[in-house]
Amino acid sequence: MWLLSLSLGASSARADDLSLLLHDPRQRSAPLDRCDVPLCVSLLALIEGASDTLDLAFYGFRNQTRLLGAVTAAQERGVRVRIVVDVDTGGHNYYSSTSLWRDAFEVRTDQAVDLESAARRREFSVPERCPRPEGYAGPLQCLAMDLGDRCYLTAHVSRDPIVFEGEIMHNKFAVADQRRVWTGSANASDSGTGGYNANLAMILDSPTVARWYTHEFEQMFTHGRFHGSKERASERRHWIEPGAVHVSSYLSPQDRPLSRHVRPLIQQATEQIDIAVFFLTHKHVAQDLIEAHRRGVRIRILLDATAALNEYSKHEILRAAGIPVKIEPWGGKMHAKSAVIDGRIVIGGSMNWTSAGERGNDENTLVIRSVSHAAQYQAWFEALWSSIDDRWLYDRPAPESADSGTACTDGVDNDFDHRIDAGDPGCSASPPPLPELLPFQIVTTGGEPCAWSLLEGPRR
Repeated sequence: MWLLSLSLGASSARADDLSLLLHDPRQRSAPLDRCDVPLCVSLLALIEGASDTLDLAFYGFRNQTRLLGAVTAAQERGVRVRIVVDVDTGGHNYYSSTSLWRDAFEVRTDQAVDLESAARRREFSVPERCPRPEGYAGPLQCLAMDLGDRCYLTAHVSRDPIVFEGEIMHNKFAVADQRRVWTGSANASDSGTGGYNANLAMILDSPTVARWYTHEFEQMFTHGRFHGSKERASERRHWIEPGAVHVSSYLSPQDRPLSRHVRPLIQQATEQIDIAVFFLTHKHVAQDLIEAHRRGVRIRILLDATAALNEYSKHEILRAAGIPVKIEPWGGKMHAKSAVIDGRIVIGGSMNWTSAGERGNDENTLVIRSVSHAAQYQAWFEALWSSIDDRWLYDRPAPESADSGTACTDGVDNDFDHRIDAGDPGCSASPPPLPELLPFQIVTTGGEPCAWSLLEGPRR
């Protein structure tokens, strides 16, 4: 784990602190109900140090007894505790301990907004602009990705229909005493703050940044505004130390963080981009990365093994373009949603690099402009990258198999098929092959724009 804590002199008399915590998951062999890694210890300290107010917005909670005890103690000593969590349209949360927190504290959920969204949804058909692969029933995405003098043509579609259960409240942040903020990609769970997954968290001691997050929290908790019903706030940019560290905050879905902020940073990159993400399914981000690669920017991507099985993942297109993509072979997950650009910009937060992450879910993304923090991120990335065998530049490890570290002994359903460890065929002596990749074609463009019409032959 890498930790950098900076006391940065701002124009005010009081210094504002910014810490970046990057967790290496290789130190854990299973999810544990412990709070002994800096990701969790820092959140615990924020909770225990709260004297007046404590606002928590977390996707859910699982097996983090010390965090639950600390929040209970805070409430007992008079701290006003408020919590926001996600539920689906049926009122259920993915994480098993969330109900304990809902019983103990004042908790709001996004269920009412999800039910309204579900009621407005209607089945409708749209023209399918490319052949649908046989046996695939999900939403069809027809892709014509420009590789330069070639075009990568493929249809991304899930095998099963996708049932709408509502957008998700996917934040992971805490605000104490309207001053200190903890945020990032780690869920308050045995796999997240418990240390089994790779994650990034940021701690800021800044009334300015706390106001941004309190405003977002109030929309959800007090006014019941989630997802598309939230209002945009004023611009959230802040110099912690003029000329040294600049922090910007972008919220989903109202700020469209990928389209309006992350993509321009990729488009402006001149030297190097290193990305560590759980999901990367956003087609426009993928095209931006391909174009950056073509103009000479060095790009490397670390992707989660479970995410690489998703039919909408763009990693095979990126590989075809010549971009190195390694799939992690750990038991835990690459759960960060992060990047470093040109040795001076760090991107982190709760948002997966997907259309749902920026257009539907409640998320937060921080962009930190700081050479020192970028160097810290770079060291973390290098350690993880070099630890992964080059085999996984070309292949995919099954997330529940002997290829994925401790996945066959960790007590976790790593591939979400409702089978665990020895009960999963992937952990047997003769594991089945991974599902085949969706079919694709690479054609020369002959100067034509990249489109499926290229398969019809040259225009006359």
